[in-house]
Amino acid sequence: MLSWEEVQRKKRGDIKIVSVPEWGGDVGIKKFSARDMMFLRSLAKEEDADTVDDTARHVTEEDLQAIAEVLARGVCNDDGSPYCTTQEWSDFAADQMPVLNYLIEEVQSHNGMRQQQREELTKNSESGPTSAST
Repeated sequence: MLSWEEVQRKKRGDIKIVSVPEWGGDVGIKKFSARDMMFLRSLAKEEDADTVDDTARHVTEEDLQAIAEVLARGVCNDDGSPYCTTQEWSDFAADQMPVLNYLIEEVQSHNGMRQQQREELTKNSESGPTSAST
């Protein structure tokens, strides 16, 4: 029979190591827990409800907070512990968006989001609700 320690080791073993050349090293990417997935889905639903037609879409504080939440739950040290807090990611986000976008893609990929789903999320966040074409 498996011991709790063995189960915990298996959980920590599902960490993907990715290189971040801009930072000169590697970070871990872990699978989301069920609780993380539920929380992130609730954020996405709130964002969908708040979306307005904004053809010149810019990154809002809410966008930065959502990015920070994803990274805080998905980026980890080699032992599976969080790399940093949501607040630290949020403070860091404005200056490091290209790197953070790369990390978000890695987190999404490692957590089973298919390319089509990622494209749909990106399209929706960039264009807002669609209107009838003429």
